[in-house]
Amino acid sequence: MRKIVALLVLITLLSCSQEQPTLIKFELDKKGSYAIQYREADGTFTVMDSLEILGGDVFEVSFDTLQMISFLPIQGELPVVHAVIGPNTGELIVDSEGFISGDEENDWLGVQRSMQIELINLIDSLDVIKDSYTDSTTFEGLPALDSVFFNYADAYRARILDSLESVPGRLSNIMTVYHRIGQNPVLDYTIDRKVLRRMNIELQRLAPNSKDALAFKMWIEEFEETYVFTQTVKENAEKFIPGHPFPELTLESPQGESKRLKRMSLDNHVVAIWASWCAECRNDLRSVAQKHNMDNWILLSLDGVPQQRSPIGEWYSAINQDGLGGSHLSDLKGGRSIITERLGVQEMPLYFKVEDGLITVRSNQISAVLN
Repeated sequence: MRKIVALLVLITLLSCSQEQPTLIKFELDKKGSYAIQYREADGTFTVMDSLEILGGDVFEVSFDTLQMISFLPIQGELPVVHAVIGPNTGELIVDSEGFISGDEENDWLGVQRSMQIELINLIDSLDVIKDSYTDSTTFEGLPALDSVFFNYADAYRARILDSLESVPGRLSNIMTVYHRIGQNPVLDYTIDRKVLRRMNIELQRLAPNSKDALAFKMWIEEFEETYVFTQTVKENAEKFIPGHPFPELTLESPQGESKRLKRMSLDNHVVAIWASWCAECRNDLRSVAQKHNMDNWILLSLDGVPQQRSPIGEWYSAINQDGLGGSHLSDLKGGRSIITERLGVQEMPLYFKVEDGLITVRSNQISAVLN
């Protein structure tokens, strides 16, 4: 039996403080080699070692906190294996089919892998039956096949949620965020926000020094920021309608000058929300520029990073190419612009007619503000 000892004293993540290292025994019947990696607190991965699979192999490793490691094949047709290791983790077994077991954390990882394989097999078997309908005249069985898939998908999602709700502090639950059914993730933050936030709280309580838990916390904070932003946009889309005062905004001109758009300065003005990459927006505005004076127009651009490499250049170029008059302002933050948030921009183009600081028209049709 060949032993591979992970000498990780110099890596701050790892520690050999536990009395007995965790032994991961591989019973794989295929040969090859693995790269072994762990997740950093910022969500990136670091390769910590390699392991050659020759038969009857054992990997020894020690951690002073809960940490997930992944065995990624670099040679041979080996299965991907994930393992959760902590100070009290005992012996783990990776069987001949690549399923890990040994304690609650790793048993759940084995179950997740089994679920994923069974889902793939189900989809493949349903596709085989669907392909046999090429010469059918009725296609009567297709709805039944769809029903099988959707029922299985519901049961799959329910099993994932059961683990997150019943044992929210289980580190192996982090892997569930990668599960997909077809093209769609099993978990959706807008729907599963409550259970995912509780999971984050429990992981920080039970494994505060775990880099996996810290990375998960970072993800949750990012998802929460997006969720709050989206909710604010929805609320403001309903708020800033005819009869409501136009909000005051501080933005910049293409020349980099900071300008405050004051409510009471808007008297018989048209405010257009657009971007250089929005073809419909540019067609609308180009048409206006050719036929109307735009002195009373204020064009608020949603150009910005990370959607564009050079947003200010593309913004300035579009203004000149299309001959757009009026006043031009932006914060160059793209989809996260204060313009999007404050005005509740859910689609473009979007136009406002403002008189004496009050919104009189809000429409996606430019004709509504030209009358």
